[in-house]
Amino acid sequence: MRRISQYLLGALFLAFIIEVVLVSPSDLNEKPKAGQDKEKSTDIVHNKNIDQQMDGVHVIETKNESKEWELWADRAIGFKKQGDLALVKVKASFIGSDGITFLVTGNTGNVQTETKNMTVDGDVTTRSSNGYVFKTAKVRYDSRKRFLSSATPVTVSGPRDGLGGHMHLEGAEMSANVDSGAIMIEHNVRAQKTVRINEDMAIQAEHAELSGHGREVKFSGHVVIDLNGIRVTGPDAIFRYDGKSDLPRSIELQGGVKMSDLHKWATSDKLNIDLSKNEYVFDGAPRVVQDDDELRGDRIVFLDGGKRVQVQNATIKVSKESLNKQGPSDKRANEK
Repeated sequence: MRRISQYLLGALFLAFIIEVVLVSPSDLNEKPKAGQDKEKSTDIVHNKNIDQQMDGVHVIETKNESKEWELWADRAIGFKKQGDLALVKVKASFIGSDGITFLVTGNTGNVQTETKNMTVDGDVTTRSSNGYVFKTAKVRYDSRKRFLSSATPVTVSGPRDGLGGHMHLEGAEMSANVDSGAIMIEHNVRAQKTVRINEDMAIQAEHAELSGHGREVKFSGHVVIDLNGIRVTGPDAIFRYDGKSDLPRSIELQGGVKMSDLHKWATSDKLNIDLSKNEYVFDGAPRVVQDDDELRGDRIVFLDGGKRVQVQNATIKVSKESLNKQGPSDKRANEK
């Protein structure tokens, strides 16, 4: 390995601002050694338009005197009359303005030297600095927008929590703003999370927004949550986390919420699910219906996962069928 001058690298990187490059020139006609990766013996190596080929590449790209990304590759191949650079066995670290990083690895890659855009292909893994791991087939980097994106299906594993588990998500697409740390999983999102010992929660939504800073997760677009025989639906849901155990502490839903189980259903403008207490707090015109009986109040709280109900300023509507089932003492109590 030896340091190559910036003059020589200019043939490959054109307008790039290069700080560090470590390379070892190789013979373009050289046959792959035994045990080398198959990617190194592909047709790219024998392309007649190849201008130069290097092994063991390390590049640091800067923007406004700040590090934008850092790249490592087993092999880099430059082409005649083209500004693109083909890469084999790629690792690239994208650095946000406040220290957030996204580390992307894959089998092959491509750098457009004019735009500084990058593509990484084949068994791509992206790791955020706060512990999220994204697996997909291809990731693109837009240098102007400072965005990572993938239009191929993605699976996500969240950081490990106090129970030793992870939140698992999957969706059709992903994108990440490198500077803000906002991460979006799009379309047909499915997620699963252990919230208590031997209790798993399943979530469906159209979108999920994660953060490169913390653990808070927002699901939006026809959200469906299933937990212990209870189904909750609403337009969006925010998962708040306990900083000590990294477990979900509560779930907040608003904009028109419905909850149902085998025996009853409830609606309200807002719902807060306290996962630590196993309580459901309904606010904003809450209403509970069981059979033909109806319960309204200023606030309705389901305790013990819905086994008990607590109501503030209750208004009760009881059907004739329920009254007929009551004994004489119960009827007198309702008549008062």
